[in-house]
This record gives sequence, C-alpha cells and structure tokens, in this order.
Amino acid sequence: MVKLITFDLDDTLLTKQKVLTDENFRALRDAHDLGIEIVPATGRFWHAVPECVKALEFVNYAIIVNGAEILDVKRNISLAKSEIPVERALNMMRVFDDLPVIYDCVVNGVCYMPRKNYDRIAEFALDNIQRGMLENFRTPIDDEEFRERILNAAGVQKVQAFVKDAELRRDLLRSLPVVFPKNAIASSVANNLEINDINSGKGYGLKKLCEILGIDVKNALSFGDGLNDIDMIEAAGIGVAMNNACDELKQIADYVTLKNCNESGVAEGIRKFCFGQ
Repeated sequence: MVKLITFDLDDTLLTKQKVLTDENFRALRDAHDLGIEIVPATGRFWHAVPECVKALEFVNYAIIVNGAEILDVKRNISLAKSEIPVERALNMMRVFDDLPVIYDCVVNGVCYMPRKNYDRIAEFALDNIQRGMLENFRTPIDDEEFRERILNAAGVQKVQAFVKDAELRRDLLRSLPVVFPKNAIASSVANNLEINDINSGKGYGLKKLCEILGIDVKNALSFGDGLNDIDMIEAAGIGVAMNNACDELKQIADYVTLKNCNESGVAEGIRKFCFGQ
C-alpha cells in the first residue's frame, strides 16, 4: 500500500517547459486525499523550485539539493542535512578550474557562481530555458568573495558543473568518484554534473524522510527520469521511470510509464499504483 510518493521535478512531474499539467495536479491531489504524503525530490535548492510546486498546499515536506537537505516546507525547518566538507568542495572546484566547464555551489540554500563562470552561462546552456534558470537562480560573485563565502560556511550542499563536451562529461562521471570517493556524483540533464556528499542522494533522502515519518520505505512510490534519480528508484518499494527517462534508469525501474513528462506520465503511474487503474 502506497503511503508516500516522491517525484523528481524537471522532465518528470513538470513538462519540458517547466509546467505542471492539470492531470498531474489532480492525480497528486487525489493521492493526498487518500492520506498519502506528497513529496517533491529534486536537485534544486528550495528557492529555485517553481512556484507551481511551492503552491501545492498538500506538500508538507521536500527532499532538495539531491537529498542534501530534507525540508519541512510548512515550517521552513530543515529536518536533516548532509554537506560536503569545505576543503573537499574547494579541492573539487580547483579541478574544475583547469577544465573547460563552468560551476557553482549551494551554501545554506543559496547558489553562488564565480562571476567569470556566470558571464559564460549562454555558452554552456542547452537552451533558453536552462539559460534563464541559471541566470535567475545563481548569485554571481567575484572569485575572492566566492572563496570566502565557502571558507566561512559550515559545509557545501552541492557542487554543480556544466560541460559542453559530452565525452568530457562521460569521463568525469567515471573519474570523479575515483578521485573523490566520499562524494556522490550524478547528473540530471545532458550537460551537467551534480556532486553531493556520499551520505546524501535522493535515495538517502527518501529513506531518511520515511524514518522520520515512521513509514516503511517499501510503501514509497517514486518517479524519476535522470541519473540522479537512480538511488531513489532503487530505494522505493515501487520505482517508476518516465517514458523519457535515461536508459540507465529504465533498466532498474519496476515500471516505465507509457506517457512522457509532457503527457502527464506521473499521473499515469499514480492512477496505476494508487488506484489500480
């Protein structure tokens, strides 16, 4: 019996245009009316979560920054955090300084980007939608201040890099876990790398939230499309990959939707596993 639903946002719950469809909204509302907890699980920090998701009155909790934080959204209280130690985060960004990439990092719910990287966003963005998100939700600061912000932080929630060269991205996905074994390396879109502490990830966030709420993770239904959703799909009692998901996720999912994110695939999965339709 499903007691909790987690779902990725971009290209899963939301369409390619970052819209929440009426069908997905109704399915989430109907599941909530059954007493099921409705929980966004995203690589985004809370400030960058679209208003159409923040406005869902039946959402009480969110797994954000790839599981680096579990947020009680009604009280704006952090229930759990898992951060990268400062010096390790700085070492990783020193590696990126020598590569043809741009990068940012999330500290205390704010995403900072060196100004030299911010000025190159248009060069690295996949499309105008991604460009707008990067420009609107990154805080550009000069290099010296950037380093000071990190040095004065208790920890770093996430480091993210954007890569133009697909082969370089594949190489980094293979090599970074070897160089930084205490970090979790994932990806949510075709041109990025997302780095969290090893004791995080959406799967970790799902298990931790279930523990907090007293719910068996076997009673969780989870939806995703990207590499950063794999551990969540594996952890859930029922893991659902979107029709538009990457092949790696489809291979380990319990079910692949017939509909993609533009066609309300999440609603399809909810109707199937919560209502037997």
